[in-house]
Order: sequence, then C-alpha cells, then structure tokens
Amino acid sequence: MTRQRTLKRAVSLQGVGIHSGTQARLTLEPAPENFGRRFRINGVSIPAQVEYVIDTSRCTTLGFEGAKVSTVEHLLSALYATEVDNALLILEGIEIPILDGSALPFMEAIGEAGIEEQSALAPTLSLKEEVVVQDKSATACAKPDVTYSVTATTEFDAWSEGAASCTFQEGTTDYLAQVAPARTFAFDFEVRQLLAAGLAQGGSLENALIITPPNEFSTPLRIEQEWCWHKVLDIMGDLALLDARLKMSLSAIRTGHRLNVHLAQAILAQTGRTSISNEARRLC
Repeated sequence: MTRQRTLKRAVSLQGVGIHSGTQARLTLEPAPENFGRRFRINGVSIPAQVEYVIDTSRCTTLGFEGAKVSTVEHLLSALYATEVDNALLILEGIEIPILDGSALPFMEAIGEAGIEEQSALAPTLSLKEEVVVQDKSATACAKPDVTYSVTATTEFDAWSEGAASCTFQEGTTDYLAQVAPARTFAFDFEVRQLLAAGLAQGGSLENALIITPPNEFSTPLRIEQEWCWHKVLDIMGDLALLDARLKMSLSAIRTGHRLNVHLAQAILAQTGRTSISNEARRLC
C-alpha cells in the first residue's frame, strides 16, 4: 500500500512571472496528512483542485474568494511526479515564477527539501470506463489502467515538422531526465502577437523556447522533441488537479490547458465525486 508524502523542510524560489512580468516568491512547506496541495495567497487558501480553476488562457489559473494564482502547471507537475501529496505553497505575488520555463527548478527545489513518508494511505483514482473530451481538432482521453501513463501527440497547422508523440510511463520513464527539462514554447509569430497585445511581459530567451518554422530554435533543444515533452509535462500538471494518485492512461492530441482541465472535470464526473478527499481535508 502507498503512503502519503510531504516535504521534509521548507524551500523557496523566486523569479518573474512569464505572463505578468512581475516578481514573485514561492515557498514550499511541509503539510500534515490529508492536507493536499494548497496555495496560500494574501491569507487565502486555494486548494490545487480542478474545482478551483478559473482560467486556462495560455496557463492554468486557480482562484478562490477574490484571490488567484496563475501558471500552476509546472510546479504541480513536479509535485505529482515526486509523489508529494501534501504541501503548503505560499506565494508572494500573483503568478508562479516561470524560472527557466520547465519543471526542472521545481524538481531541484523538492530534492533540496527532501521528501518524508507519512502514515495515511495516499488517495488514488481509477476509472471504470474510457473518458473522452474534444475541442475542434483536439482530443484528450483517459482509459482504465493499473498504472499511470501520459502520451502527448503534437500537430501544428503552421509547422508540419513539429508532429511528434511522446509517452511518460510510470516506473519506466525518468521524469527528471526526460520530462522536467522540457521548456514552455511558442512560435515566433505568436510571440510578436503577444508582445503587441501587452502580454508575455516576463517572457525571454532564458525562460522559453521560441520556434521559427521550419527548423529554427531560439536555443538548442535540451531533449529531442522538447516541445512534445513539454505537452506531457503540462498534462501531468493539469491532471494533478485531480488531487490523487492516478491509475489510468492519459493521451491527448493537440491539447492545451483548456482541454486538459475539461478532461479532469470529465474524470471527476465519472467518479460521482466533486473532489477526492475534501471531507478529510476540511478538518485540517
């Protein structure tokens, strides 16, 4: 049987938010059993659960009682991959720091803090039948399985060379080496549009991979098909909002945060529960 886990000690990171361009400080602290992963912003507690998603435009944003936290997906992906079930995530700012655009700095911070096993059993979530969601040409599905896997397939209208498929398999794929280093990416024409609209104020060549079709990259790729692996990273982070260890195979084609969240919502709808363990966590 699998036990819950938390951090051994607190650890902090700071940096700029890629969308807001503002500085922020994030502190990851240990938390008791059945606490879950929760953000604290200006005294407001926001559970890292899919019910609290308020926006999926270019990142995943959670909100509650007037407070919000943006760009949670890279951090949650790292916490899920390291099986940290319980953590208090204190944010001084409005957006999780983008750091280098990947989950690697979060993995390094978790490694620095250390992980401690707790007594209570870890919550798990499995399926009875396949769940499928679609949005135009994008599709995401979850199938019953005894283990956890994530497959992302990338297809781009403006970049045929970007067609790829990457799979993370629990117990087989090395998340730290294969998934965590994959940086957020954008096409050069998207960057120009974002900047013209006053967006992506914190974006730079230090925290994003810029792609100029057909075969130019702003910096050398860290791993082969890095853009596709980043989609795997994002799926894992968004589905971590189910707040449980998942026993299912996930796959998505042309996915983004909006479709990832829709898949998480559909999975919860199949279970008949609005959250995994809120009853216990209300007591904390």
